[in-house]
Amino acid sequence: MNGNQALQYRLCPYESGGKIIGRGAPDGEFEALPQFRPQSGGLEPACDERTLHRILGLLSKACGIDFRHYKRSSLIRRIERRMDRLSLADMEEYARLLPDEPDELLALGKDLLIGVTQFFRDPQAFETIQKKVIPAIAESRGHERHIRVWVAGCSTGEEAYSLAILFHQFNETLTEPYSVKIFSTDLDKDAVAAASQGIYPEAAVKSLPKPWLRRYFTRNGDFYHIDKDIRRMVVFAPHNMIEDPPFSRLDLIACRNLLIYLQSETQQKVLSMLHYALNPDGFMFLGPSETIGRLTHLFVPYDRKWNIFRRNPPGPGPGYASEIDRGDWAAPRTRPTAAARRGHMQLKDLQTFKKTDDLYTAIVDEHMPPCMVIDENNEVLHLGGSVNRYVTLPKGRPSWNIYKIAEADLAVAIVTAMQKVRQEKRAVYYKNMKVSGSGQSLSVNLIAKPFSLKNKKFDKLVLVLFEEAGHSDEPVRAADEYEIEPDVHCRMIRLEQELRQAEESLQATIEELGTSNEELQATNEELVAANEELRCANEELQSVNEKLVTVNAEYQVKIRELTAVNDDMDNFLTSTRIGTVFLDTNMCIRRFTPAITKEFNLLEVDYGRPLGLISHNFDDDIVRDAQKVLKTLIPVEREIRSRSGLWYSMRVLPYRTNDHVIKGIVLTFADITELKSANEQLLKLSYAIEQSPSVTVIADAEGKIRFVNAKFTEMTGFQMADVAGSPLRELNRWDTSSTPFEEMWSIVSSGRVWKGELESRRKNGPNYSESVKILPIKDQEGQIIHYLKIAEDITERKQTEELLRKSEMLSAVGQLAAGIAHEIRNPLTALKGFTKLMGSRGHHGSYLSIMSAELERIEEIVSELLVLAKPQAADFLPKSVVSILHDVIMLLETQAIISKVTIETDIEDELPPTSCVENQLKQVFINVLKNGVEAMPGGGTFLVKAEKSERGTIRISFIDQGCGIPETKLAKLGQPFYTTKNKGTGLGLMVSYKIIENHRGSMTITSKEGIGTTVVIELPAVP
Repeated sequence: MNGNQALQYRLCPYESGGKIIGRGAPDGEFEALPQFRPQSGGLEPACDERTLHRILGLLSKACGIDFRHYKRSSLIRRIERRMDRLSLADMEEYARLLPDEPDELLALGKDLLIGVTQFFRDPQAFETIQKKVIPAIAESRGHERHIRVWVAGCSTGEEAYSLAILFHQFNETLTEPYSVKIFSTDLDKDAVAAASQGIYPEAAVKSLPKPWLRRYFTRNGDFYHIDKDIRRMVVFAPHNMIEDPPFSRLDLIACRNLLIYLQSETQQKVLSMLHYALNPDGFMFLGPSETIGRLTHLFVPYDRKWNIFRRNPPGPGPGYASEIDRGDWAAPRTRPTAAARRGHMQLKDLQTFKKTDDLYTAIVDEHMPPCMVIDENNEVLHLGGSVNRYVTLPKGRPSWNIYKIAEADLAVAIVTAMQKVRQEKRAVYYKNMKVSGSGQSLSVNLIAKPFSLKNKKFDKLVLVLFEEAGHSDEPVRAADEYEIEPDVHCRMIRLEQELRQAEESLQATIEELGTSNEELQATNEELVAANEELRCANEELQSVNEKLVTVNAEYQVKIRELTAVNDDMDNFLTSTRIGTVFLDTNMCIRRFTPAITKEFNLLEVDYGRPLGLISHNFDDDIVRDAQKVLKTLIPVEREIRSRSGLWYSMRVLPYRTNDHVIKGIVLTFADITELKSANEQLLKLSYAIEQSPSVTVIADAEGKIRFVNAKFTEMTGFQMADVAGSPLRELNRWDTSSTPFEEMWSIVSSGRVWKGELESRRKNGPNYSESVKILPIKDQEGQIIHYLKIAEDITERKQTEELLRKSEMLSAVGQLAAGIAHEIRNPLTALKGFTKLMGSRGHHGSYLSIMSAELERIEEIVSELLVLAKPQAADFLPKSVVSILHDVIMLLETQAIISKVTIETDIEDELPPTSCVENQLKQVFINVLKNGVEAMPGGGTFLVKAEKSERGTIRISFIDQGCGIPETKLAKLGQPFYTTKNKGTGLGLMVSYKIIENHRGSMTITSKEGIGTTVVIELPAVP
């Protein structure tokens, strides 16, 4: 490899001794360099790195998440998985696709946020939390009754609720429970939203013990709802552990199976942040494949098997300052080389965990004797005061061991004193110790005592003080014996020399072991990384497995549903009487029902055979119909008859799939023989009812009209749509009937038949009379299902009966009138003569005039009675009705004017003449016109119309605007001596009826109170 090639490889900043700024890239950007892979010895193409960087940039914009902190292998594996689904082999092509496919971009982001979790995952680990960690947290809180927990990377919340259940159970054992608040966070906002609802499918809770499931969950259909008390303990929120500030003052942090997806530097940063967030005695709960790496000084293992750690508070000894302690948790990290790591580990042992306060420094240096703090490994943790006279830095590799920095005699004395301090828990005082410091011999008093008897954290530390002999301000104390004989001293010197040689040999061995250890550590780190990748892959596989389980469960449900549908279809096709044949696009048989074998000679072996080769009992070309439907996609439906005499309704339909793809033809043959026969019978009955000369109405059991025939429409003018659903009682006027509607309904509801005569309504025109028969229609069980009304129009019959009655009455009245007239005429004549005679002589004039008027009135009555008595011989001559009407109107016009009545005429000019007796018609017209004028005392308009009717008769109408005649009196008009006026004989209308009857005409009177009266006279016209 030449120099130009060497520049193309990427070096770690620790290996290069600096930072790589970039290679010809624009400001603020880095140009991706090819990556050397030691395993293969080859180069990774630069385009892959640039493409990956571009994809991560798109993800950051779309999802708001920076995935650059994730392990590169995991990212590529997930991207390749999405590429496989889209059948793409080139990552560059996939990157070009993403800007135009936002859904795919979001799906990739979801895939990278692996949300594999479950309730009480690793049950033994949660058992340790329940039995050891939670009681330890409660003990450390003391009188403070608040516990704060953070579940980082909670996904859909199962682990958060699991911890909440454990804390809830712990509280139930206490008289004064703790207030527990669990902060549950995740990057995936959708997962956080789902977790906050606390609703899980049955598959998610199947691993829970049944008592816990009943105690902490409520079933609602196929889902389980978390108990409200547990839900209130947990607060869910979106949170980015890498970028967002952490929670603080926490007693427990559960961050399981999250670190394995992050790069090593990011892992260390997150662990430092978790250390910062914990209380001094707080616990950290990691996943089974996660470690704390180099940060062993920050955490103490509490349970190595399940990766439960306890926070190690910064002590007075050497330590490592985390990013959190420096106030910078967003600073990027680079991975050092093995040599750099070795030097860095030695260097950090020389650093203090916290800077010494200036006040503390002044007190120690100016007011206290020289001192040192030594741990249980004889390592000096801290030096205070002027100790340079007693210690010296060794040559070669730096060391803080007391044997290295103190001369042999003093080191042996210090170690001996330390052993007594740890055994007897008291201070040890050695007097007049000889020290060769700074080239001169010094005498010093040595004092060793426990560093702290109150704080257990420092119970293994020993404080060693140096006092100059003879200058101590301390009170006189008893000195411990420490004597070394000269020969022993010489022996110690030789042993020390031998020890130095052994130490140098050991140092070489240690360095060799260190090198091997570094190599093993590098190998171990690779194994850890591989294990983390395998764990990550396992998580992904578990996620895929869970999805496959869900899909499999859905398929199982669909298979069961499909099996049930197939069973239903098989039973339906077997039990139905509808013959069905399924054909493919080649007109070959796919399936058929047993019912079709009655007409088609089909067997099970005929599946797949063309339909044209199957014999059948129809003369129709069924195959041609099927081919036509397959071509046009227009269904064919018609009735066909088999040679056996049975009728079928044949339907030919295209066979469509759910995707609207035509896959063949469906032939159905429904046996309609009985239906056709019944239809023919019903058709006959329908024709009979429709063409019946009687009115036919059918009502339901509630009396609502459901059918009327054509005769009903002809008689009333109402169509079926006008009366459908109307009550039966509205067709007639029951107020004029002798039988109330309720009585009739009671009769027919009891199953009997009711007969009677009713007045029926017309849509337009006068009412008419009908003879009605109403009877119930019953089913086979005797229950009334309908009511049938049969009616005939009897208006003409009633009119004939009325005329006959009036004729008989007129005949009887005529005979009576004849007798009365003959009996009183002669005396009236004599009386009239005497009245004239008395009047000529001039006596009693006023009385005579009254008597004369009354006698004339009696004579008029007699004359009318004589008209009724017998028909008088009269000559019927053709006369003009128009001229007769004009004469009558002229005669009564003066009276009408006096009564403030205006007579209007509407008379056709060319009316045919009528055969009549002119004076008798005038008498009738005068009577009618005079009655009309008298009926309008307040004035008004009187209309006289004359026209030719549709039947060819002459119709004369007299229409007034009087007060009208009550309906109860209208039927009595024309009866002898019946009048509606205060003064009247009651014979005028009777005589008028008689005259019109003699002229072979008719007279009809209709009236409405408050509107007026109409008299219609119809006379035959002369041809």
